[in-house]
This record gives sequence, structure tokens and C-alpha cells, in this order.
Amino acid sequence: MSEQDEQVLDATNSNEELDLELDLDDTEDVEAVEEKTYSESQFKQVLARAKKAEAEAKALKPKQGDATQNINNNNLSEESIDIKILKSQGMSDELLKELTDISKLRNKSPLEMQLDPLFLAIKKQREDEAKFSKAKLGASRGSGQVKKDKSVSSPGLTDSEHKALWREQNGN
Repeated sequence: MSEQDEQVLDATNSNEELDLELDLDDTEDVEAVEEKTYSESQFKQVLARAKKAEAEAKALKPKQGDATQNINNNNLSEESIDIKILKSQGMSDELLKELTDISKLRNKSPLEMQLDPLFLAIKKQREDEAKFSKAKLGASRGSGQVKKDKSVSSPGLTDSEHKALWREQNGN
């Protein structure tokens, strides 16, 4: 080694003793401080995400309000909603017309008027008419006539047909 290198080494290696007070008894405090800083950093991250989500929600909220206003502008009345409900339950158009007429007379909604005695009488009459029309016998379409097969005793057979049928019966 050269003299310059030794001088550089001497400059970096000082013989001074540094007095460092090390308290090894407080290791629990160090761990607690580390946990506290870790939990604080997590809290800051969660808080930042929450603020971001709130800002996005506020940005979307007016757009949702516009959508509800568009739905309300379709001019849906209670009566039209009731009629759609009754149609989905399978009520015929004729009965719906009767029900709406009765509901207009009594100034009530069609759903309330389903149990009205007048409507129930009309409904029963329509159901009875439908049952009666289904129960009627249809016109006979010749179902009582049975087409007979030709036999040896059938009238109007030619000699050759009679001989062929006789041979089939006797197995010749």
C-alpha cells in the first residue's frame, strides 16, 4: 500500500468513540411506534380512497336524477299501471274494459274494483258463457260411420274379386 492510501484509510477510520445511548429495554415502544405509523399510513390510504369514492358518487348523482326525471315524464297514470298489472295476471281485454268502466263510475282504481260485486257478477257471467261454448257438441262429421272391409258377402263384387277374397279366407 502506498502512503496516500494509508492516509485515506486513517482519515476514514477515526479512533473516536461515539457515545450512542442505546436503550434496548424500550423495544416494545419501537414496535408500537412502527405499528402506529403502519396503521396511520393505512388509515390515510383508506381515507384517500373514501374521498375519491365520494367524489365519484357526487359526480354520478346528478346523472341518476336526470334518469328518474325521464322515467316520470312518460306520463304513466295509476290506471295504466293497474291495467298493465291486471293484463300480466292474465285478465282478458273484455274484462279489463268492463273493470275500467266500473272503476270510472265509482271513482276507484281498477285494482280495488276487482272485488266489487258488480264486476264479480260480470266476470262470472263471462266465465259461464265460455264454459257453455266449450261444452257444446260439435256437428257430426260422419264419425258414426264405419268403413267396412270387403268380404265374400259384400254386395257389388265382381267374380274375380269374390274368388280372391274366398281364397284369402280359406288359405288357398
